[in-house]
Amino acid sequence: MAAIYALGDTAEEVGQALLSGGWLGRRRAVASCPVARYLTVVVPGVVDAIVGSSGLTVHLIGGDDIEIALPSAVAGFVLAFDVGVFPELMAEQRG
Repeated sequence: MAAIYALGDTAEEVGQALLSGGWLGRRRAVASCPVARYLTVVVPGVVDAIVGSSGLTVHLIGGDDIEIALPSAVAGFVLAFDVGVFPELMAEQRG
């Protein structure tokens, strides 16, 4: 899962990479955080992604799932994002 490691070596680098790519998301929303949205677009064959604070599951076309532990930089980003850091990555809430 090279795409997840490509985001950076620190939570700040991950946040900057997601911001540069325009990957916005919602806090405490495992399927619509910036990391999940990034993975569903940049990784071929990914239908959706579920991102927790320590691991992620990607659902692939054909029904297969892949589970991996998050690198510490991405885990740090997820935890920080969920408590209000990186407000520039927050998608608008609708309805």
